[in-house]
Amino acid sequence: MSEARIHCHAAGGLIDARLAQAGWLRLNAQQGESLAAAQRLHRLNLSWERGRAATQEGDFIVIPLELVLLQDEAFRETVVLFALGKERLISVEQGPRLHALDQAGEQLLASMGDGCALDPCTAMFCMLDALNDAAHASLRDIAARLDERSDAVAAASGGFDTAKRQAGVADIASTAMALGEAEELVAKAVEGQLMLARAGRWLRRAAGDAHWGQRLPVLLSDIHSLRRYARFQHDKIRNLQQSLMTTLDIKQNQVIKVFTVVTAVFTPPTLVAAFYGQNFAYMPELALPWGEWMVMGLTGLFALVPLAYIKRKGWMR
Repeated sequence: MSEARIHCHAAGGLIDARLAQAGWLRLNAQQGESLAAAQRLHRLNLSWERGRAATQEGDFIVIPLELVLLQDEAFRETVVLFALGKERLISVEQGPRLHALDQAGEQLLASMGDGCALDPCTAMFCMLDALNDAAHASLRDIAARLDERSDAVAAASGGFDTAKRQAGVADIASTAMALGEAEELVAKAVEGQLMLARAGRWLRRAAGDAHWGQRLPVLLSDIHSLRRYARFQHDKIRNLQQSLMTTLDIKQNQVIKVFTVVTAVFTPPTLVAAFYGQNFAYMPELALPWGEWMVMGLTGLFALVPLAYIKRKGWMR
C-alpha cells in the first residue's frame, strides 16, 4: 500500500472517529465484529439478506440503497444500508469505501468546526446529497460514452471504415453487446434514484417538514430530475438498439437477396449443362458446324433473361 493511500486511510479513520462521537457510526460489511456489536447494541438487522424494503425496527428506520457509481474510473454497483435513529445514524457499506460518503464526512466535520450541531437527520441529508451528486456524475459519464457509441452505431448502420469495408454482422454484434451493458447500468441507475427518493421521503417523515425549510424539497426535486434524465438515456439506448437490430435485418436480407439473384441467374445454365452431360447415343446438333456456338449462345441467353427480369423489377437495389 502506498504512503498516500495509508495517509488517506488514517485520515478517514480519524474523521470516522470524530463523527462517531457526534452521532454518525460509519461501518463496512467487512468489519464483522464492529457490525455484530452494533446490531446487538441497537437490536437491528443490518445484514444484506434483509431485502430491499425500508422497515422500521424499534427506534430506527432501516433504509437500503443500491446505486451505480463511477469510482476509481470504473462503474461499481454498491449497496449502502442506513439505520436512522433519533440520536444515532448508522451506515453500512458493502465493498470499498465510497468517495461520496468521504466527502459528506468532510462537509459534516467542517460544519461542526463552524459550531453547527450534528444530528442524525442532518448527517443523512448530507449523505443523500453527496450520493445524488455522485450518481449525477456517473450518468454524465455514461451519456458521454453513449455519444461515442452513437458514432459506432452510425458506422454499423451502413457506413464504411478506413479500409473501405462495409460494417458487417460482427461489428454490429459487438456494438449491440456494449449497448446492452450500458442499458443495464442505466436501468440500475434509474432504480437507484427511486431508492434515493424513497430515502428522502423517510427522512422527511422522521424529521418533519419544519426541520428542513426548502433544502429537502430541493434535494428531492434534484433526485427526480436525475431519474428523468436517466430514463431519457435509457430510451436513447433502446433507440440505438432498435436501429442496430433494423440494420442487422436489412444486412441479412441483402445477403439472402444476393444468393437468390445468383441462384436465379445460374439455374438455367446449370440445367443446360446437366442436359448435355447425359450419355445420349445421338445428338443432332453436335453434327452441325456451329452447334457448339449455338449451345453456348443459348446458355448465355438463358442466364441474361432472368438477370434482366430481376433488374427490371428493381430487386438489385
